[in-house]
Parts: sequence; C-alpha cells; structure tokens
Amino acid sequence: MIFRKKTGFFSLIAAAVMLSAVLAGCGTTDKEEETSMTHEAATDAPTNAPTDAPAQETTAPEATEGETVTQAAASGKYSKEELHCKYDDVDIFGTLYTPDSGNEKYPAVILSHGYNCIGNDMQDIAVSLAKNGIMAYTFDFCGGSTRSASSGDSVDMSIETEQDNLRHVIDMIAGMENADSAKIYLYGESQGGFVAALTGAEMPDRIAGMFLVYPAFSIVDQWLAMDPEDMKEPFQFMGSMTLSKTFYDGVPRYDVYEHIKAFTNPVLIYQGDKDQVVGVSYAERIDEAFPDSVLTIVEGAGHGFGGKDRELVKNGVCEFLTGNND
Repeated sequence: MIFRKKTGFFSLIAAAVMLSAVLAGCGTTDKEEETSMTHEAATDAPTNAPTDAPAQETTAPEATEGETVTQAAASGKYSKEELHCKYDDVDIFGTLYTPDSGNEKYPAVILSHGYNCIGNDMQDIAVSLAKNGIMAYTFDFCGGSTRSASSGDSVDMSIETEQDNLRHVIDMIAGMENADSAKIYLYGESQGGFVAALTGAEMPDRIAGMFLVYPAFSIVDQWLAMDPEDMKEPFQFMGSMTLSKTFYDGVPRYDVYEHIKAFTNPVLIYQGDKDQVVGVSYAERIDEAFPDSVLTIVEGAGHGFGGKDRELVKNGVCEFLTGNND
C-alpha cells in the first residue's frame, strides 16, 4: 500500500467552516484538470483494461454456455431502467444498469452519492460497470439533495436515515432474480462512502466488498464539535440545502473505526492527498481498521476527482470486479 502521511488533524473550527466541501465531493467527470496519481503498479491503463466502448442500450447476443461474465460483456452493451425502492412511506428513486450479455445472474454494485449530490452524478461509474458485465444501481438518498427525485425532505436527512435507505436498497437488489446475492458490493463517495462503510460493516456476510472514494469519516469530529444550541431551528447549509438538528443527532456516537473492523472482505479506498477536509490521516485510520483493504493515495487530488483521477477509480473498480467474477 502507498501512503502519504499528514501530521495531525485540521482544527475542528476550520473543519466546521469547510464542511461545504467535505460532505459533497460529487463525481466531477467533466472536470478539465487532470492531476497526477500514485498507485501500486502501473498508472496507465493496461492493454487488457475493462471495456469502455460507447454506450449502447440494445440487447446483446446471449452468452454461450460456460462463457464468463467478462467475456460476455465484451460488446459493452447494457440496458438502463428506472427502478424505485419503496417501503413504508418511503420512495427511493433509482436507476438500474444491467449488462446485456445473456447471463442468468450478475454481480451487483450499489452506488451511494455524497451530500447534496444524486445518483446520476455517478452515472459514468455505473455505465462502466455495466459495460464490463456488472449490474449497477444508483439512487438518490431521501432528502439527500436539492435535486433528489426521492421522497423526503433535507431537514429529515441524517447519517441514520441514509443508512436506512441503503439497507432497503441492498435488500431489493439482493432479492432480484438476475443479481448474484453472494456478490453484492457497495461503492460510496464522500458522505456516501461513510454511510456505505458503516452499513457494510453491519452485514459482512452479505456484502462481498466495498469501494470507498474520499469517504467522509471526518463527519464525526466535525459535527460533534458544533454546538447543538445553534440548531434549534432549521438552517441553510452549503447555500441552498436546509438541514436541522436531525443531522447532528444522527451522527454516530460509537467508535466508527472499531465498528468497521467487523468487515473482513476486501475494501479499496481512494483518497486525494490535497483534500483539505477529509485528510489523508482519516483514510489511513480506516485503512488500518479494515482487516483487508488497499489505500490508494491520489497525488494532487482534492475532494472530488476528475480527469485521470476519476479514470483511476473507474478502472480500479472494474478491474477488481472483472477479476473476481469466477
């Protein structure tokens, strides 16, 4: 594993002011800036890199008997459909990306977005997965964004409510006939990475692995340093999004690092060394907590990856999964 050490945490006061960056980190696939990167082995995409052909929402020929998922997905074809996860009075809007390779079952990745982001912000990751024979599901957390198509209001959103959303999404995807319930993976960015990590650790026997991109474990330190007396009324946060004390109340009071030790399956962690609020020290600490993890430090990257940094994550996730489908 490759690390870049940082001495100490940022001051909690400064972190509280800078929360506008830590919780979001939406996928910035159209970002022009391409930063350098540090990764084990080669940084350039190998000649046998995962398929990334133009998207075609058409039906591919059925796979021949004995053909692997990766071989069947060589055409890069996939289907895309709106799929809601409903329970109680909750309606979660989502999009399912399914490979058109004729296989009976597919490994599946559930993608969790960051604060004030939506599932569609990770469409590029989902499409790449589907082109490579992996089912992918993006969704909007209830109250998780001003753009959310799911039910709920942001004043009722918290880490606890997002975990509840994710648990039900996991149940839905794992119960689908064409999803391999033994190969369900979680992907999360920023706050979504924090939520995914906590939730996956609750059910280590059901989640085959996790991909955490600048996961916002700093939320605990930053929010619990705030004064709840200042949250008696809903307040605007990060400009257009309104939160309430519900978010503060939903921040974990337990040791999150001890909690994630229960997850013994593989975890890939991606962290920028220029991230000013979710510093490398947080990434190192969660890497130490997980029994089986690899931490990749992305040089020059902040909170939100674009260009080559985004491709690094996309290729890393696809390569891991296409090599673990057998």
